[in-house]
Amino acid sequence: MPSSATLDHPHARAVVRYGLYPFSWAVVLFGFHFIWTSEISPSLIWGASSGMLVALYLLIEWRLPYERRWAMTWRSFLADMRFAIVNSAALWLVKAGLALFTITMAGELSGPARGWHPAVQLVVCLLVFEAINYGMHRAMHELPGRFGRFLWRVHVAHHLPPRLYVIMHSVFHPINGILIQPLAIILPVWLMGYDQRVVTMFLMINGMHGAISHFNADIRTGWMNYLFVGPELHRYHHSADPQEGKNYGATLSIYDVLFGTFIYRPGQPPAELGVNPDHPYPSYERTLAVLALPFR
Repeated sequence: MPSSATLDHPHARAVVRYGLYPFSWAVVLFGFHFIWTSEISPSLIWGASSGMLVALYLLIEWRLPYERRWAMTWRSFLADMRFAIVNSAALWLVKAGLALFTITMAGELSGPARGWHPAVQLVVCLLVFEAINYGMHRAMHELPGRFGRFLWRVHVAHHLPPRLYVIMHSVFHPINGILIQPLAIILPVWLMGYDQRVVTMFLMINGMHGAISHFNADIRTGWMNYLFVGPELHRYHHSADPQEGKNYGATLSIYDVLFGTFIYRPGQPPAELGVNPDHPYPSYERTLAVLALPFR
């Protein structure tokens, strides 16, 4: 069994820094191959590939954290689990059910995209999802007025933790998921009629970037940051400085580039994560108080 010192060797960090993102894409593309060439259920391939990557990410950020101040501790882990029991665990089941329903539904629908080449379907699926998600996500942060304040209080739960790691991705308000999932994924799939296998491919790409963007490891993706959202971009979205808290994309960063909300500072982490300490929000460990925020 390798020691912690061995795993923390500079060469190990270099492999993670430059090799893990291409490896993650290789796993996704390998899954694509099985989707089109095997009799295995697309949803099973999606679940297996996602589970393997998340397990790998947890191991790496435990041994090779990018910022130790952001690393998961037993105290933060217990807080995450309390939040998950009350809220996120149930919502993740709903999200998984919605995703599986989306895959199943895609096999039974017809629509304008049904006759398109699968590659065109996948690109359009990503662009449509990201356009809707970007608009809703930006509104949650920037929309003024009473409704804007409501959206921010729905979304702020995800920004309360002063840390950033894979499991923390599960900390969010259920209303947030209920808004995003049907409007950005279910409805477009229903209207467009994408191939079932294409929908699974989209979910695999989306799931991989959702996990790796919250990853507490030194991942460098270079020019790919101008196309896809990884940890170099998303950690700035969690900055406690509102002027830095941009990068609203979930999978694609192109709308941030187009609309001026793109923040990219290679090798430089935000000074602090979370929300401004002057804001009157409860700590995220107070799960019930956080869940009540939209109704206050």
